[in-house]
Amino acid sequence: MQSIIFDDILEPRRKDLSNYYWVSRKIDTTVAFKQPIRPTPESHKEDVINHIRIQELLEAISIEKRIPKEFLESQVRVILDEIGYNKNLRVIRGLALILIKICLKVCKGIYVNNDSILHTKVLMGSNPIIFVPSHRSYADFILMSFSCFTYDVEIPAIAAGMDFHEMWAMGSILRDTGAFFMRRSYNNDYLYWSTFKQYINQLVTKGELPIEFYIEGTRSRSNKSLMPKYGLLNMILKPLFLRQVPDIIFVPINISYERIMEEKLFSFELLGVPKPKESTSALFKSLSIIKERYGSIHLNFGKPISSKEFFGDNLDKTNHNIGPIHQQELSDLDKKIIPSLAHEIVHCQQKLSILNIINLIAIIVNHNLTNSKELLTYAELKDKVLWLKGVLEEFGANVWCTHIDEEMEEAFEVHKNKIFVNDGKVDVVRENIDLTNLNVTKLKAHKLSEEVMIYSVPLVMLYIYINPVLHYLIDSAIIVAVLKVKSSTTLDVLKSSFIYMRNILLYEFVTSSSNIEKEFEKALIQSTAISLIKKSDHNTYNLGHNKDMQDILISVIQPFFYSYNEIIRILETCSSCDEKTILTEAQKKIEAEMRRQFIHPYSLNLDTFSNCLSALTYFSALKKARGVNGWYYEVDQGKLLEIKCNIEPYMWNLFEGKTLNLFLKHKL
Repeated sequence: MQSIIFDDILEPRRKDLSNYYWVSRKIDTTVAFKQPIRPTPESHKEDVINHIRIQELLEAISIEKRIPKEFLESQVRVILDEIGYNKNLRVIRGLALILIKICLKVCKGIYVNNDSILHTKVLMGSNPIIFVPSHRSYADFILMSFSCFTYDVEIPAIAAGMDFHEMWAMGSILRDTGAFFMRRSYNNDYLYWSTFKQYINQLVTKGELPIEFYIEGTRSRSNKSLMPKYGLLNMILKPLFLRQVPDIIFVPINISYERIMEEKLFSFELLGVPKPKESTSALFKSLSIIKERYGSIHLNFGKPISSKEFFGDNLDKTNHNIGPIHQQELSDLDKKIIPSLAHEIVHCQQKLSILNIINLIAIIVNHNLTNSKELLTYAELKDKVLWLKGVLEEFGANVWCTHIDEEMEEAFEVHKNKIFVNDGKVDVVRENIDLTNLNVTKLKAHKLSEEVMIYSVPLVMLYIYINPVLHYLIDSAIIVAVLKVKSSTTLDVLKSSFIYMRNILLYEFVTSSSNIEKEFEKALIQSTAISLIKKSDHNTYNLGHNKDMQDILISVIQPFFYSYNEIIRILETCSSCDEKTILTEAQKKIEAEMRRQFIHPYSLNLDTFSNCLSALTYFSALKKARGVNGWYYEVDQGKLLEIKCNIEPYMWNLFEGKTLNLFLKHKL
């Protein structure tokens, strides 16, 4: 942590006599990719319409469907007006001023890795620059633009969903600050699809702005990495493979929040309550956030990745030599190697994450509530947090903690809606939850009872802050879980069991399957170093004497194993089933079981169910297809049985002797 230097970009604004003078200063911005003639938002649109690719397409459609070409051109203009970004410096300055006022009120600081962003600025000018931040909140858009504004970097052209476009007034404001809009589905609209791809090509090859997009595709409700999406990445990289640009530089960025603005909304969504539709009125209602405190925010800019260097010899220069460049598409070989870059970007985002004390408190409090007979005192919590901080730093985590007493006090103030100290004991806040006006037809799965929601939401919210830590712990947790099941075992058996379980959890804890063996070797060394495991004289491995950390590791992965096991039990009773039925039945069964024994409520979360279905599809136990009412799955019972037999021993060993904690029992 000491090697990373962060500057609080709010600090100078606190000292300003007037922030107006700063936001209205003369700005000499650094552009990403210098062009002979500086393009404008309108010139980009004209270049797209006049591009030979689009003109040939319009000609072909005109002949085939007997539609005047002029009419089709007008349709392309409508599409481009829907997609295209704009830049209005007055709007940008005005929003910057408003943002400063809000952030000074609700944030302790906005910390930026100064050296990295300055290094990125040095690289700008000769190649397209692509900013790839993690996506945990709607605030990501604003914070990225504010950081660029602060460091005199051109505000990026930002890929945004159509949800924002349809918000009254806000759509045009976002467009004026650089947002361009993309539909989540194209419904076989080939004209739209071709126009959008050409627009991206235009921004990459002829644009001066950096491009910003979210490789996970959507906000992560769970606050941990999602499997990367390849569609927009393919479009951005296409000019490199076609040799239209010398290189494309990707800058992975992690945005870490001490408190996430949407934390409660995410908790409800994970439990199946649909998110409200984005609207301007809802945005104004959300301005009540200025009454809350959100602590620190870290924007950690990573080392830029040269895609040319990354692909190296795999960047086949002879692959696109035949035929006009505008008629060429990515080859199968190109598409095969692009996912490796996507996973590398996600991996970099994970390593760049900054953990706050609340992340450590969440793990300790969650473990105490679900495994102990007595609540922790504040002093006991502090000792355990310091101990866990040391362990996590051994695992390579960046823990933001300058003075533990101040950080603890800050965490309890910022998160007083979740945790509190009563008579010297640490507990979670529970609120009444009114579901009477809930539209049952829009539920994603089973309608959980109000008592179960009251019981579950606080612990699900805690898990939102536990999840960012699990990237550092999951490999050692699996090793400990394997040794709990198999006891004393050889290195080969331990390794093969680890690889199998790590692949099962591939979508839950995102990594590239090609890196799993390396992760095992690293985790083996780390786990031995802190006595989680030990190597005997007989060249076998056993559990070590660090039982406290073993217990925590098992505790944090239990909900995932339980969810996966429940999904498998449902699937083994049918030959095919639609997704909503699977999710509904899983929640229904877990809710019933929670009344009889301790089952962590995070086991109810729909993200884990979906990740399990993806993993089973990856293992060919399921075949996924789109039906009339959404996705459905055909089950290969033989392969499903094999996976069940491999997972079930973990259920028996990891849940043995678990009973409903006394502090939680009366809530059900």
